[in-house]
Amino acid sequence: MKRPRPFWLIMTLPLQAVFAQGSSGLFQANGDVGAVKHAGSAVYDRVEQTYNLKGSGTNLWFDQDEFHWAWTSIKGDFILRTHARFLGAGVDPHRKLGWMVRAGQNGQAAYVDGTVHGDGLTSLQFRRTAGADTEEIKSSITGADVIQLARLGNTYTLSVARYGEPFVTSTLKDLALGDEVLVGLFVCAHNADVVEEAVFSNVRIIKPAPSTLVPYRDYLGSHVEVMDVETGHRRIVHSAPNSLQAPNWTSDGTSLIYNSEGLLYRFNLTSGQSTVLPTDFANKNNNDHVLSFDGTQIGISHHATEAKGNSLVYVLPVTGGTPRKITPLGPSYLHGWSPD
Repeated sequence: MKRPRPFWLIMTLPLQAVFAQGSSGLFQANGDVGAVKHAGSAVYDRVEQTYNLKGSGTNLWFDQDEFHWAWTSIKGDFILRTHARFLGAGVDPHRKLGWMVRAGQNGQAAYVDGTVHGDGLTSLQFRRTAGADTEEIKSSITGADVIQLARLGNTYTLSVARYGEPFVTSTLKDLALGDEVLVGLFVCAHNADVVEEAVFSNVRIIKPAPSTLVPYRDYLGSHVEVMDVETGHRRIVHSAPNSLQAPNWTSDGTSLIYNSEGLLYRFNLTSGQSTVLPTDFANKNNNDHVLSFDGTQIGISHHATEAKGNSLVYVLPVTGGTPRKITPLGPSYLHGWSPD
């Protein structure tokens, strides 16, 4: 009997606004930049939340660029992140993929990118002004498949890694591309007669939190993500503008139970719908809740009036009901359930 593939649950609390995945993904459009000989394409897989890009183009170098990309406009600071890989053996060792930040669609526009070449060369490339020659900061690692490019003012930081290994960073200061820029994923064949193909997964565009943010008072929205433990591939299964916390799998693997603003919710992974889990008087639950090993009960931590607002532990059926108090004294919090 084949063992089921293991999955892990991730609760992402965005730094500010993580761009929502729409019908065409995170990007407004896709297109070719420069006088490419063969048109490229970009296809978004809504189920897997991956992007498949095909691109031609002579190069991304000197004073003129040719490539295909999927892009959107963004203002201010941001963090761009993806896992990326080429499909097929390729033709030219200097075919390129990665993140691009650009002042415009013109082939001579100023830009910065985090790029990985077909031969593994990984680097931060940039053009300071329109029509200037491209410059490069080479990374100390090669063959990166995790690419993160962040902007803070006019400083750009490229963080790259082979999946499962630590990041290696490169920093570029004083690159003025303007407050509003175009950002996106790109592919360049480095050969005018060839179209190369790449797939991008775990794609995230994140806006950092403002300096005025007060933790636990200002909530910034949440993603619930499911990650394949073997591959690291992640899918966003639910998003909300408020704080969602502590998702737990039900024993049949069909649903997740999480808490938000004092209530518990059951999220159905098939329908994508959330419903309130009835907990009677317990309406000030925190994120310490645990399902029993047989899947029939759930333990919760509720801030009880009788305990002067301190947390007490209760147990109730996993389908909902009236909680039964377990701990008479508080504050007490629930963190585990023994296998028996």
